[in-house]
Amino acid sequence: MSTAVADPRAERLAHLWSRLAAQHVTLGAGCGCMTGGVSVSLEDFELDIVDYLWAESERLGQADVEAFLLAPGPIHEQTRPVMLLLDRLEHGESDEAVADWLLSRLARTLDSFARLHGPAGASDD
Repeated sequence: MSTAVADPRAERLAHLWSRLAAQHVTLGAGCGCMTGGVSVSLEDFELDIVDYLWAESERLGQADVEAFLLAPGPIHEQTRPVMLLLDRLEHGESDEAVADWLLSRLARTLDSFARLHGPAGASDD
């Protein structure tokens, strides 16, 4: 097992998450149903994001990742699970392999959302 160290990638993603989570995105605006749109924020998908990471770690046999995700308790009982996860990674609470696995997937998710819905430059390093 590698020695845990603070990870600047987690810090970047935590800042990105904070910016994106504060925004609202309208879904369904301009569709043929004429119902207007539903306004959601990225925080509305927070449990889904961490649940996806958990399911993917389980599916791919990443027991260390699964254990790290569940260490604070069941995901559905965690308060602000994405921010909690990023904070733990930022403070070096995982080994390098676990951090790499989680941060690569979180970066793809958050950077993609930023490109589609965030302000200009939101996904920049």
